[in-house]
Amino acid sequence: MADTLTRQIEDVHGSGIYPGSGPLPPGDAPVRTPAQLGHPEVHRYRAAGSHGTLEKASQLLGRAMFGGYFIYNGIGHFRNRKMMTEYARAKGIPAPEAAVTVSGAMILAGGLSVLTGAWPKVGTGLISAFLLGVSPQMHAFWKETDQQAQMSEMINFTKNMALVGASLMAAGRAEPWPLSLGRSARA
Repeated sequence: MADTLTRQIEDVHGSGIYPGSGPLPPGDAPVRTPAQLGHPEVHRYRAAGSHGTLEKASQLLGRAMFGGYFIYNGIGHFRNRKMMTEYARAKGIPAPEAAVTVSGAMILAGGLSVLTGAWPKVGTGLISAFLLGVSPQMHAFWKETDQQAQMSEMINFTKNMALVGASLMAAGRAEPWPLSLGRSARA
């Protein structure tokens, strides 16, 4: 990296780094970034977008698990549409059949996006929107009077909030993701 950059030189006389008078080190002093000053033992930095084997493996495994979870549940929305529509109706969801269809499409598309790494910010946005929209209505544990039902809904609500957190962390990952299909949202 240092070989390809134009070398910056600074005058260090009287800078506090070296005394204003007396013997000075030979040659010019290179300008260092704060990161280089904080970690002088690091001589080479990975280029932006480069990933080590462990990072790639964990990213791919995480994408498969996280994206696969939403793909599976999105397909489930369509395969079990009648049952899910009745459950949504019982929870007071307006237009429950349309809600089940649209939410199934959202999480299916979001899961595919995360799994493939294609437009991952859009995919994680779909997943987050689904979870944030559905959770307060479908898992309103604070409305339950039965202790067992309250516990069950609280578990589902907090699980969904943890999934929102995971989705937001994934959205914060620099693009393109390792081994992504298609183009990223920035490409």
